[in-house]
Amino acid sequence: MDATELEKPLVIPLVKALTRAPTIVGVPYMYFMFEMVATSVIFLATHNLVNLLWMIPLHLFGYVMTLKDDRIFEILFVKSSKCPPRSRSFWNCDSYKV
Repeated sequence: MDATELEKPLVIPLVKALTRAPTIVGVPYMYFMFEMVATSVIFLATHNLVNLLWMIPLHLFGYVMTLKDDRIFEILFVKSSKCPPRSRSFWNCDSYKV
């Protein structure tokens, strides 16, 4: 078998829309759920309907953060869980007790 008889491999381009995180109203699904829970807790704690408007600045913050990178909240979560603990300078080792 020589080089002329070999088939070329099938190359399919990667489409960004297929790798994008699922979103609701422009923010990632998990951030939207966090936003809803936080707003609901504030409303239930205060019994004031006006406090449901806290959802607007929370949503705008999430939307602005995802304009640059649509997986920014996943990146921040991994960074917060994998970085050394804040008590390292006090104990001189990795201690997770506060």
